[in-house]
Amino acid sequence: MDLTERAGALYVLPLDRFTAARNAAAKEAAKDGEKDLAAALRALPKPSSAAWLVNVLVDRRRGEVEQVLELAASLEEAQAGLDRAQLHALGRQRQRLLAAVAREALDAAAEVGHDVGPAALPDVEQTLRAALADPAAAAAVLTGRLVRPLQASGWDPVDLDGAVAGPFTAPASGPAGAGGTGNDDGEPRTTPRRPSARQREKAEAGLATARETLTDARARLAAAAEATERVRVRREGLSASIEDLEERLGALHRELADADEQGSALARETEAATRSVEEAEAAEEAARTLLDG
Repeated sequence: MDLTERAGALYVLPLDRFTAARNAAAKEAAKDGEKDLAAALRALPKPSSAAWLVNVLVDRRRGEVEQVLELAASLEEAQAGLDRAQLHALGRQRQRLLAAVAREALDAAAEVGHDVGPAALPDVEQTLRAALADPAAAAAVLTGRLVRPLQASGWDPVDLDGAVAGPFTAPASGPAGAGGTGNDDGEPRTTPRRPSARQREKAEAGLATARETLTDARARLAAAAEATERVRVRREGLSASIEDLEERLGALHRELADADEQGSALARETEAATRSVEEAEAAEEAARTLLDG
């Protein structure tokens, strides 16, 4: 396999196995005399949690990812026709799909045996949103070799510098359904994107809405994280109290056992003393009888 194939296989492994697998692949390549390949493999960076989730999502839910990217073409058609109703409907559909597909990443991660947790989901959605905005970003996402999440900023191209591991040349337009149509070999054709002033205004309004949604989502995430921390602290306090109580209960059990042992010893001593008293009384009575006779 070449570097692209090997890197593609590495970037969908469970995240905690990446470093060991990368080093093993580099060692194997060096053993086979492929020094350049070994060096390139060794230089592959470990992906962030969000980037890894996107890679696994593309690997295991590619159809859902492509469905999201296909919305870009529909949005362009709606913008070109100035169909407000269609724009609104597509915008809502896009938001629902982005959120749903991002959540699918957690299921895909569970399938490969690595639980990342929901904290990375905002960056997954942000990456998918960048892929909708920029055909080159869509192509980067579909490599399945992302190293870091992507972010769209207005009409500027998405920054892809160092975002993809291994060979990657950003195309002039994205894959089919992401701002252009595909060639027979699956490579994208160039489709110019020159929005009118009104299209820009609509897009900027959509961007503002998306940013508000993202801000709200991040606020909810922060609130959930804060609540989780409070519960964790409370649980630790309760656990410590239970441990203290268990320790005190153990001490009380030991005191009870000691009291039982002392009680048993005193009972034996009382029984012996009682016998001594009875024997002394009997001897006294016998002596008195003898004297009286």
